[in-house]
Amino acid sequence: MTKKEIVDVNAKFHQKILLESEFYRQLMQAGCVFNQCILISIFPDGSNTYCGKVIRQDGRVIDFDIDFDAADYSIWTDTTDAFHEIYEKNKSSKPWMKEVIAYDLFHELERVSTSKR
Repeated sequence: MTKKEIVDVNAKFHQKILLESEFYRQLMQAGCVFNQCILISIFPDGSNTYCGKVIRQDGRVIDFDIDFDAADYSIWTDTTDAFHEIYEKNKSSKPWMKEVIAYDLFHELERVSTSKR
């Protein structure tokens, strides 16, 4: 994904028009303040399931497998440490990686949020 693609996906994500409301409901139940998060990736994994990765407002990185039909089957895995290893290893040599782009965007969003307070 390019920076523009990640920015475009996150604009839809923040406006709550990327997916149906069940996606946002489950994110909020998992502790995400969606308009302060950055969606790194998302892809369908069945008729009503989506997998992906999000940087939460607190900087934690969560891999998810959301089941729209049965929230009890949704899976949330904190992968923050592994994500930071990937980011640190690649931030200079591979700035085009979606993880690097997304983490940099997260810090931009964080700065904007802080300056509005």
